[in-house]
Amino acid sequence: MKIGYVGLGALGKELARRFLQAHELCVWDIDAAAVAELEKQGATGATSAAEVARRCDVVLLCLPRSSDVRQAILGSDGLAEGLSVGQLVIDQTSGSPSEMREIAQQLMQRGIAVLDAVVSASPQTVSQGSAILMVGGATEVYERALPVLREISPAINHCGRHVGDGQAMKLINDAMEAGCRLGTLELVAMGTKAGLALECMTEVLNKGGGRNRTTEQVLPAIAQGRSSTSFPLSTTLQSINQAVSLAMEMGTPMPVTSVVRGLLQAGANMLGASASIEDVIGLIELMAGTRLTQPVEIARSNEPVATRSEFRPLTVGYVGLGAMGGALARRLSLSMPLQVFDADAQAMQRHAREEMTAAADLPALARSCDVILLCLPTSAIARQALFGPSGLVAGLSAGKIIVDQTSGDPAETRRLAAELRALGVSMVDAPVSGGPSGAAAGTIAIMTGGAPAAVARVRPVLAAISSNIVHCGDIGNGHTVKLVNNGVSSLCRLVTYECVAAGMKYGLRLQDMAEVLNKSSGWSVPSQKLLPALVAGKSAANFQLQLMVKDLRLAAGLGMTFGVPMTISNVVRNLFEVAVNRYGRTANIEMMASLYESMAGIEYRAV
Repeated sequence: MKIGYVGLGALGKELARRFLQAHELCVWDIDAAAVAELEKQGATGATSAAEVARRCDVVLLCLPRSSDVRQAILGSDGLAEGLSVGQLVIDQTSGSPSEMREIAQQLMQRGIAVLDAVVSASPQTVSQGSAILMVGGATEVYERALPVLREISPAINHCGRHVGDGQAMKLINDAMEAGCRLGTLELVAMGTKAGLALECMTEVLNKGGGRNRTTEQVLPAIAQGRSSTSFPLSTTLQSINQAVSLAMEMGTPMPVTSVVRGLLQAGANMLGASASIEDVIGLIELMAGTRLTQPVEIARSNEPVATRSEFRPLTVGYVGLGAMGGALARRLSLSMPLQVFDADAQAMQRHAREEMTAAADLPALARSCDVILLCLPTSAIARQALFGPSGLVAGLSAGKIIVDQTSGDPAETRRLAAELRALGVSMVDAPVSGGPSGAAAGTIAIMTGGAPAAVARVRPVLAAISSNIVHCGDIGNGHTVKLVNNGVSSLCRLVTYECVAAGMKYGLRLQDMAEVLNKSSGWSVPSQKLLPALVAGKSAANFQLQLMVKDLRLAAGLGMTFGVPMTISNVVRNLFEVAVNRYGRTANIEMMASLYESMAGIEYRAV
């Protein structure tokens, strides 16, 4: 088979090289040096795109934008002048779906078969044969093209029956990746300025619900002082511009992606045409007034730590048996006797069994336990449980340890710790990420803050819940990193809803997006959970909107305290606020899907 390739930029050149071993290859580009380079490797150079078309059975293109594709196909000496009935044209440009569909219609009227097969990969990934191809076009044309496309990569995804569907899928993927990237960097910058080490945040995010491509690849690279990519910022901006333009054509709002687009545009304006997407890290740092790699000193404390129980097992109590606290207590009770207390008598009855003994009241629990864990809705309620009437303080004595697993306010946690310290009582904050199912499975991530000696003392207790324990520094840091994690998780959730809504409005099928996007660079833990659940029409979460709004407000407050703009995070917070006002405080977090359905005029369902 004779293969033609038009467009020998960095990506196109690597794509063309994939055919050199098994096929006759004819190439053309306006850059004569690029053509000469492929000729030295065994390709035949052509003097025009039309000549490529006359010589070859299949012609592929990879050009900067769809307007370049139009010129290469329909312009003077373009492919159309050399094409004949029955030939196949495959456009691999990351371009405009609507413009490519118009070009394809003109070719198909002449009896030319057309596909788009856009590539989600860097040139290096293409050279390794592991690129992801997103293909749009009629099924019979797709099947005809498969042998050709398999020369590039085995990872081929048929994204729809219309030319342009592959490009639309790529735009949705790129928007998801960019949203997760910039939003993650913004929250990590806030965490850094609040006193967290990048390594701590990276470990927590990759063990928790905020994991995405940026946490796995970009953050470790920053910590190690190396670059994770040299991909041009201008190309990323072009893709996001096209994604937002596509959404505007369809009448679909993309509030998060629009802010991401604005930040990318600011970066391009400030950093210049040669900037890479990696350079945006510096922009985020500049906006936040920090460096992501700045050294963080872990405070050392002389807090008293229990010693009287060193030679006997610790006695443990648990306060707060809601959905999360109840799951944590059940997990803990599998390894040790446990005393429990909750203001809800029914919750107490549900958990009272041989391994869990119901305490008469909070002072009684405090008197009989060495370590008391709390998991309550807010820090204000934690304060009430500690220092309110009939609170734990009435039974506390020097040497005991309070472990707060509430998703709370770091500043209030530090105040509580200071008040407890005056009583000779240590405090560790140890919020969790992973939900009740993670608690039950023993895989939940536990983020600790506090004096190293106090954390070491309670580590065996926490390890009975999960071995997934990360110490993040001084008291309050566990709560701070939990806010970062929840912020990133919420961001990735909304990016998924938003981009998939735009794809559905364009005409992509939900089940196709669920399959393709979670194998591509736009994936995140929320997308991996949400998309299959949406396809199946099932629930993927059990968490109240008001609790996530609480955490997003706390994160926004930290941004104000430490002077971090939080541009993306505040859009996310505002959308959650809208949902609370519309659906109620106790509504499930999955009502965010309903909010996006109403905004976009779609329904998340398989067809």
